[in-house]
Amino acid sequence: MPLLPTDTTRRALADARGRVSIPLALIASALALAGSAALEYTHVAGTQSDAQSAAGAAASTAGWALGQGRSDDELKVLAERSFKANLHGLGAASEIDGFSVAIDRKGGLVKVDARVKAPMFLARPAGIPSLDLPAEAESVVTQRDIELALVLDVTGSMNLPESKIDYLRAAAGDLVELLLPSAGRPGRVRIALAPFSAAVNAGPYFSAVTGRSDGAACVVERNGTSRFAEIVPTSASPIGYEPDVHCPDVAVQPLTSDKTLLEDKIARLTAGGPGAGHIGAAWGWYLLSPRWSGIWPSEATPADYDARKTIKAMLLMADGEFNAAYVRENGSSAVQTRELCANMKRRGVTVFAIGYLIGRSAERLLQSCASSSSHYFTAWSGPALSATFQAVGRSLTNLRKIP
Repeated sequence: MPLLPTDTTRRALADARGRVSIPLALIASALALAGSAALEYTHVAGTQSDAQSAAGAAASTAGWALGQGRSDDELKVLAERSFKANLHGLGAASEIDGFSVAIDRKGGLVKVDARVKAPMFLARPAGIPSLDLPAEAESVVTQRDIELALVLDVTGSMNLPESKIDYLRAAAGDLVELLLPSAGRPGRVRIALAPFSAAVNAGPYFSAVTGRSDGAACVVERNGTSRFAEIVPTSASPIGYEPDVHCPDVAVQPLTSDKTLLEDKIARLTAGGPGAGHIGAAWGWYLLSPRWSGIWPSEATPADYDARKTIKAMLLMADGEFNAAYVRENGSSAVQTRELCANMKRRGVTVFAIGYLIGRSAERLLQSCASSSSHYFTAWSGPALSATFQAVGRSLTNLRKIP
């Protein structure tokens, strides 16, 4: 006749909560004389292992969801769904007795805590029908920061047809929403804006970069040794100024994570004037350059060049030829754009380029500016433009993982 556990042993088994090693040891001890302790032990140990594997999968799923900017509710649903699917997929003979997810967005940490009930067989006559087993796992989402400069063509051709500028506003707004979701995500994302036509509107930074106390805030290219570089402007090497040139109504916006501010500026974009894409490209670089920290507000200070910590990227979108330039010695707008793109890429800036209903010559220029063939996109319709902006956003999101 099998020996039953003593009252002391039975109470110890019934009170088991959380630690696996103690209940397993007690079961083995209590059932040693029954001749089948090994079988019960293997059953419980297997259930514990399955539960732990399922918790690890759930934590990984939750970490992925956090990195994608999913809401807390979505994250928890996905994690629990993963836990159940993996637990039952492993064939574990157990019942889920508790499941919770703790989220630390700032630290990029997700922790999964679960409990399962493992049914007892040999211990059931002793009044122990099941045993609670804990399973916990965590996932740390380590991601690089993103600094993105949107260099957008708002020349007169964007009014032909008028819907082109409308589609640009929608596409840029959707990209901001993608990269700055309301739920937030690990790592910091900041976006800068540099619309261009025949010039760039330097806005409140006009005096600081030109050394002038008067003017219409419209700036053009530089000359001399600083013409294709990120050198901070000085009185001896200022940003160029030409009166009576057309430039965007919307001024440059330094790096910010203020989604409302960005959306407001994008919504106010209007089209007009010829195209000086090289000036837009230069300002895209300036907005990302740590050398320009003294020009921008402290909250817009670009990070140092360090690919392990920060992705620096420029999105250059255009719908036609770059046909306006002001310093003859610098070459055409296309020549200057190529030089600027080459130099910023050498500094570690990733360049995406989008041609919108663009001709072949202009397309070749944008292709040469992009970091690679996979960084260039062509959009032949308004909806396609939105899709290409989204593709750039997804590419940046995928790049965020620490290499």
